Amino acid sequence: MINFAHLHLILNHLPIMTIPVALIFYIYSLRTKNEKLQNFSLIMLIGTAATVLPVFYTGEPAEEIIEGMTSISKKLIHDHEETAEIAFVLTLIAGATASVNLFFKDRLPLLKKHGDKLVIGSCIIAIGFLAYAANKGGKINHPELRDSTAITSES
Repeated sequence: MINFAHLHLILNHLPIMTIPVALIFYIYSLRTKNEKLQNFSLIMLIGTAATVLPVFYTGEPAEEIIEGMTSISKKLIHDHEETAEIAFVLTLIAGATASVNLFFKDRLPLLKKHGDKLVIGSCIIAIGFLAYAANKGGKINHPELRDSTAITSES
């Protein structure tokens, strides 16, 4: 039976793995001036950014399931949650940047000049925070990922 903790663990891999792939396609499409691939990459970024919604909203129910376990640190959960909130917002911003670039690039001169850089920059920042949040999340129930000074049984 799949519960929210399991669902959260399954879903969290989607944005972490697919935003970098979409970004690689996007950069390649810019270099080759392939407009169809560029549009596909932007659509892929928008769709992938949307996957953070179910990841984020399964986090709280997942927390309720595991927080009562004796081997789980509430501090580690809190640290992951704080970082995940930032990653959530930054990923939505990356998706919004891709949306604006897709639909308005030809209409706004400022986007025509700087839109590609905004998409690439926002995606790189989102990827970094997603990876950081994932690392903190992994430490919750994977003691082998914690450093030797981490608190493992704090309530």
